[in-house]
Amino acid sequence: MRILAFAYACEPEKGSEPGAGWAWARLLGGLAETWVITRANNRPAIEEALPSIPERDRLRFVYVDLPPWARRWKRGQRGVRLYYLLWQGAAVRRARRLHRELRFDLAWHLTLANAWLGSLAALAGPPFVYGPVGGGIGVAWSQLPTLGVRGTAYELARGMARGLARVANPLARLSWNRARLILAQNPETVEWLPRRHRARAAVFPNPILQSVGSPGGPAAGRTALFAGRLVPLKGVALALDALALLPGWRLLVAGDGPDRRRLIRRADRLGVEDRVRFLGWLPRRELLRAMRDDASVFLFPSLHDEAGWSVVEALGQGLPVVCLDRGGPPLLTGRAGVIVSAGRSADGLGGTLAAAVEQALERTAADARGRASAFSPDVRRGELLALLGRARLTGGQLHPSTPLERTDTAEVSA
Repeated sequence: MRILAFAYACEPEKGSEPGAGWAWARLLGGLAETWVITRANNRPAIEEALPSIPERDRLRFVYVDLPPWARRWKRGQRGVRLYYLLWQGAAVRRARRLHRELRFDLAWHLTLANAWLGSLAALAGPPFVYGPVGGGIGVAWSQLPTLGVRGTAYELARGMARGLARVANPLARLSWNRARLILAQNPETVEWLPRRHRARAAVFPNPILQSVGSPGGPAAGRTALFAGRLVPLKGVALALDALALLPGWRLLVAGDGPDRRRLIRRADRLGVEDRVRFLGWLPRRELLRAMRDDASVFLFPSLHDEAGWSVVEALGQGLPVVCLDRGGPPLLTGRAGVIVSAGRSADGLGGTLAAAVEQALERTAADARGRASAFSPDVRRGELLALLGRARLTGGQLHPSTPLERTDTAEVSA
């Protein structure tokens, strides 16, 4: 059987969307011969990593991009959604040519993982699988005071865009209509989909953990760690509020972003600046080491994360997790962490989070790693195969490969 996957973001040793694209390419490569259409700028990292992975003989990468003159205006995250839509046009033209030549059994949209942007992979020709995708979670309005002016403006604009796209984005509607199976990152995204499409949707968050860390427990002492992009929706302001109520605790913040200055000012105002360290972006290995050696709790009070790969990574290193009851993080952490209701007022939530951080110390490293094992490639392939079978997309041809050799490191595919 042959799969043709669309992964705009796909890069080894990265987090977020690029890491998800790479991990899912490997996951599909464990089920069938898989061709992955991705951006040309991902090529060096992919070709460096490909020879060392066990799925290498079942993966083919096809690199597509717009000409240089057509992408000079794109810088980092600026214009990424518009560029992504333009890229899809070039990608689907290549996909249709490949399908005429190779006759694929499935077309699969992997990244970007957004249900309301839509995907031209639906027009590639083969039966279409959409996801995992998110986008169905709204912010808890009681938490708007923690977001600041820019964060609040962003969430209001995002809410309007989500609502408009649900009824007026033809590309999203095309994707939902043509998908034989929709994989949703969280229950909220299933409920957000128009009712007639929900029967073909299944909750299947995208994290995949190649291996868990070495035996041992969280670091001694009282140190909480956050990892992620510093934007208001990630809830670091709430983490600082909790720290102010936790004498004797430190907070390590791994990541960077436009909210950093506001967070530093907030730490000064709360009088916790001497107990907070802003570490900036850490290489993947260094982040995993910090989780394993420096932290006793992973504090992730994101207001609407669709999945949250860092949650599974922390579990894999034996860290208990504290998160809010919204989106992917509570689904991922299960009973290996402490889940806090986001419906409280912004003033009261800091105290609830502080109590949860103390409570998390009662969780064990074995609990965390046991939960993380549910996201191993072998487990995830088996679950995915069952969903494809129920959707009648296997045709008797798709099956897990013989057990793949496992890597010896504690690295995560993202």
